[in-house]
Amino acid sequence: MEIIALIIMILILLVIAISAIDNNRLIVSRYLVSSEKIKKDCTIAFLSDLHGNTHGPDNQKLIEAVNAASPDIIVMGGDMMTSRAGEAHEAAIKRAVDLVGAFAGKKVFYGIGNHEYRMYLYREDFGDNFDRLTKGIQEAGAILLRNEHEYLDEYNIDIQGLEIERKYYKRGSKVTMDPSYIREMTGEKIKDHYRILMAHNPEFFEAYSHEADLVLSGHFHGGIVRLPFIGGMVSARLSLFPKYDGGIYDLNGTKMVVSKGLGSHTLPLRIFNPCELCIIDIKKV
Repeated sequence: MEIIALIIMILILLVIAISAIDNNRLIVSRYLVSSEKIKKDCTIAFLSDLHGNTHGPDNQKLIEAVNAASPDIIVMGGDMMTSRAGEAHEAAIKRAVDLVGAFAGKKVFYGIGNHEYRMYLYREDFGDNFDRLTKGIQEAGAILLRNEHEYLDEYNIDIQGLEIERKYYKRGSKVTMDPSYIREMTGEKIKDHYRILMAHNPEFFEAYSHEADLVLSGHFHGGIVRLPFIGGMVSARLSLFPKYDGGIYDLNGTKMVVSKGLGSHTLPLRIFNPCELCIIDIKKV
């Protein structure tokens, strides 16, 4: 029994050590997509699910990694902080605003994740946190896209933010999404424009694929624990082995890049799953 207890203790300590390393280790993943709709080659730095985490003092390591890629566009795909109250949350809001400010002069777009949406929805719990966050990031230079879009004529890219209702994030129930819901939220896709859809939850890729050329998602944190040849183990809705846990996917000619995230929350656990910055090169063909 003592040997078994010792083995269990060693395994627990090993998990804690790996998680501590992976929560602070940053990797850069690069993806290539192409389209006849693109007027000019474009590089996107895609950041998601920071959850108030820091990579080096003042996120300098993350900022340097983004700048090293020389992106034309920076996309922050939601959950850049965790929806909490108190001093810790104040610091997380400041980190998100400061991160936007570090890219002054760049085209920075900010989409809504489930944690920003919770702050917006439950003001009795979070006060004016949502308003202070959105005001801060916009004053720092980001364009906030809440079921709105911005057309970039230089590239013929229409970048669209999708903000979905709380029911699409709830745990313990199977929810489907019809493509008509996306059209209701965002309007019709312009056929000749290359549409990038910032859609935080990758679970609904089938619906997204009818309404976008490229989808940028996160939310699942790479599946928390990643196993060789299998991938992520747990989705944000606590289902096992999510289909879209991280990487690039193709459906109906639409590509989806799912970030494994830049941080964690509640249970700060990442096993064989370092934090990830995604760089996406969109090439004209």
